[in-house]
Amino acid sequence: MTSSGTRDHVAGGRRAVRSVRRLFEPPSYLRGGRVLWASAGLSLVFGLLMLPYAFVVIGDLAPDRRAWAQGIGIAYVAFSLLFVALGETRSWIARMSMCVTLLALGAALVLFMGIQNAWVLVFALCVIIAFTRTAFAGSVVVVVVAALAVAAFTTGVIGETLSELLLLSSVGVAMILFIRLVEANAELRRARDRIAAFAVVEERERFARDLHDILGHSLTTITVKTGLLRRILENSGRETEAAEAREVELIARQALADVRGTVSGYRVTTLAGELAAAGTVLRSAGIEGRLPQAVDDVHPEARELFGYVVREGITNAVRHSGARELEVRLGRDWVVVKDDGPGRGPIRKGNGLRGLEERMAEKGGTLSVGRGPDGGFLLRAELPAAHDDGAKDEDTR
Repeated sequence: MTSSGTRDHVAGGRRAVRSVRRLFEPPSYLRGGRVLWASAGLSLVFGLLMLPYAFVVIGDLAPDRRAWAQGIGIAYVAFSLLFVALGETRSWIARMSMCVTLLALGAALVLFMGIQNAWVLVFALCVIIAFTRTAFAGSVVVVVVAALAVAAFTTGVIGETLSELLLLSSVGVAMILFIRLVEANAELRRARDRIAAFAVVEERERFARDLHDILGHSLTTITVKTGLLRRILENSGRETEAAEAREVELIARQALADVRGTVSGYRVTTLAGELAAAGTVLRSAGIEGRLPQAVDDVHPEARELFGYVVREGITNAVRHSGARELEVRLGRDWVVVKDDGPGRGPIRKGNGLRGLEERMAEKGGTLSVGRGPDGGFLLRAELPAAHDDGAKDEDTR
């Protein structure tokens, strides 16, 4: 195989891994734990209602099958609770392993209890639906119901299993709709927060613009006129009047500098605003952007600085990268901007990156610039975690 063929094969494998990883990334609505406890509560209530029936079914089994069913049932319940406890983990390998293990235990329990008791799979479906993305959860429901239907038809018990199939289908659809409702509410809350933040930023910008246009223009005129008066008085030999005019000119210049400083302070950079602007800029440049939907997990003290990082990363991608896709990832005290541009060589730092390094250094942070595993541009900024409250989120680099 040629070297180019090997690179294409490796690149294809990495794209496949990224696709699987995105498939098993935790949904954004898991923040806050409301879905976690809702899912656990629904599963617990359903389990308590079905527990007497499960005891009867297991008690009617042969002794050897009963022992297996009891052991697998205990492991199944324990793993369901473990999935609920670890459902928010960001490790896609752990999430994929939990999904596969939970379905395998549920299938094994159905095998020993009989396909007529396929209702036990409702625990696995509820947990998987609550803690995975909707597209994946819907696929799992379809595959499980279809596999049970084929198995029931093959063994000739489709009539006895029909109620179980309807139960699994209805519960799966109901859970998916419930999760979609929760996700929609979470999106609405984030949109409301972004609108409020944008309204504040827009008002600050309007006030700064009006302040600069009105007061700044007047002070500039006063400064110029006073300077002209001072020079006329100096040329006329009227030193006393010229000294007074000089003082007025200095006061006017200082007032103008104060106004400009105030205006600069009002024109702040926000991380939410930069992400919103990034979507528009990337679409205009024909670049697919994968951007965070919220900045709630980022430490408040880091948001303004990370806004500058996102702006610089987006600017470099649009101007120089030739990329087709760009991704921004956020953590509590770190941000990563990377694209899939064709660049392979060393990166030369321009004024923007050097200025960004200085900003990070002032805050005690670090800025790293380089190439990603597949080439392209990779920009990572990280602040010290000393101000953190102890909650360390995982950096899925």
